[in-house]
Amino acid sequence: MDLASLRSLVREVNFATHGVPAVVTIPLGAPVSTRIIWLSPTTAPTPEGEFGRNEARRSMAIRRDEVPLVPRETVVAVTEHLQSEPTAWVVDGMDAIFHDHHRVVVVPQHTEG
Repeated sequence: MDLASLRSLVREVNFATHGVPAVVTIPLGAPVSTRIIWLSPTTAPTPEGEFGRNEARRSMAIRRDEVPLVPRETVVAVTEHLQSEPTAWVVDGMDAIFHDHHRVVVVPQHTEG
């Protein structure tokens, strides 16, 4: 088995095992049904002596073969933690780009009303 085939197999297994169904909609684009992987939350260090909020950053992995570009303001609708309705998350920035997936930072989508 060549390296490209092995990488493809690993991606398929990871997203099938750890992924959850999601619908990704880039700005002005059509919705794409795919699977995302929630990554462990991280916190940004606060400089010593400064006060501020130290909130966990949520991030997720999105397959590049199904969603080639993930610009800011992309909306990801995903059901998490046994909820019956999906929650909408908005891409706030790119964390990293790998050969098979994007790692993006997301924030909850605010609804008016």
